[in-house]
Amino acid sequence: MGTFGSYTGKIHIPEEKREEFARQVIKILNYGGMMQLERISMYGHDMALLKPVEYYPGGKVDFHFNYFEDDGWESAEFDANKSSFYSGKIGGREFCEVVTAVHFLYEAWDEEWGFAEIDDEIINDCYFTGWINHLLGTSFSMKKRFRIWDNVEKYALERIEDYEDPTGDDVLQFIPVGICYGAGGVEFSDLMYIFYGTESLTDAEIEPDTYPADVYGCKKALEVFLEKNQNEDAVNRIWELIRKDRQERETIKDTELSDIGKFSLILPARVIVYLTAELKEESFWECWNELHETVYHDEIMKEYASQQLIAERKKLVEEPIPPVRTSEFLGPNSDDDRLYWWDGTDEVIISEKMDEWLKSLACSHKEISQNIAGEPDDTDECSKDFLKLLVEMDQYYKRIFPFQNMYYEFLQNGSKTEYRAAVKLLKKLSDENREEGKIIEEVGHYWDCTSRRVTHNAGRLNLKRYLSVMANRKLREKYFGF
Repeated sequence: MGTFGSYTGKIHIPEEKREEFARQVIKILNYGGMMQLERISMYGHDMALLKPVEYYPGGKVDFHFNYFEDDGWESAEFDANKSSFYSGKIGGREFCEVVTAVHFLYEAWDEEWGFAEIDDEIINDCYFTGWINHLLGTSFSMKKRFRIWDNVEKYALERIEDYEDPTGDDVLQFIPVGICYGAGGVEFSDLMYIFYGTESLTDAEIEPDTYPADVYGCKKALEVFLEKNQNEDAVNRIWELIRKDRQERETIKDTELSDIGKFSLILPARVIVYLTAELKEESFWECWNELHETVYHDEIMKEYASQQLIAERKKLVEEPIPPVRTSEFLGPNSDDDRLYWWDGTDEVIISEKMDEWLKSLACSHKEISQNIAGEPDDTDECSKDFLKLLVEMDQYYKRIFPFQNMYYEFLQNGSKTEYRAAVKLLKKLSDENREEGKIIEEVGHYWDCTSRRVTHNAGRLNLKRYLSVMANRKLREKYFGF
């Protein structure tokens, strides 16, 4: 067992747009902290290096580790050439969130039916699209979710042989949280009548010139017809009626069906079917599965809602989802945990506390540099000491992995004073944070089941943050000058 993410659609991206789509997917994966781990063995020590997901035109990328979660799951893969995405088990934290965001991007691009799912349940949270809009500078809305009848119909009919009839809760899977007001209207009303019946429609409760009033009127017409015609052929006569075109229904000669025929001119065929199924105590979806391809679609419906209400709903449905910052999307991670992604824009905003900490580290680095300047160095010994330190930190603090680019850069420049000083500062930080980091001993057999108070303790985070600054040349230059 485990948690799995998926996309229900066919995932068709036009060939001429695949490169743009691929760049967007890779950016989501990269800023979401998806990584590969490169295993290395040097000087008798084994260690893992972080290798962030990057874009290669027409290529494949695979990953299984999330930097913010500090945990690995089953391998996932994106094929840029085919625009295909695959993942296995995804857990329930950042890895899961980022995979689901990719599926929401597919949903935004795909004009056909298809939705992001986790464990076969459609996800209706707008904040995935909000993060996409923030990160990519896009203006995607959730309007596809408001093709309510088409969405639920396809969902129900595809499952009719293997699942029970859908429920009202299944409908709510499609409706985005926070903008559900846009779902009001006849399609939503019809679905509620299908799932919960029409017993609430009574003479005392109905208001004239409303959609419920017309549905109730149609129900009464059907009740009269079925009361007069209790033979097995009665329902088939109703089905024959809704297979006729508008002109035939307008001029129907069967006086017993004439009242129903009049309602067929202003109500969708599904209304007549679900009312008939309810009266005959049959499954609407089984009836609809046999009928939906042959019934009329030429009704001319009344305008039940005011123009103002229609405009308000349209605006709510079609307007872009407000941007959600990456730090908010990846909560409880703050921008201080995202220093590797700092680029001078407001994508990563360094807190005042972090700024002061980095400045104090810069002072320590300068002091160490001055103290070791002119000392003889042995590049090979420096490399061994560096690797040994990293291994010891990983063993004590758990899952402390340096970034690949930073590691090889430091090896190549191990004889330079500023790099040697940075390693000595890392050793100093490792020693100073041991007491706060000691709580990591409480980690059980499963990292994902352990409290983040333990796995993301302050001592351990301090080391991760320092290593991320060392891997970000632009940020390192800003504070440390090299």
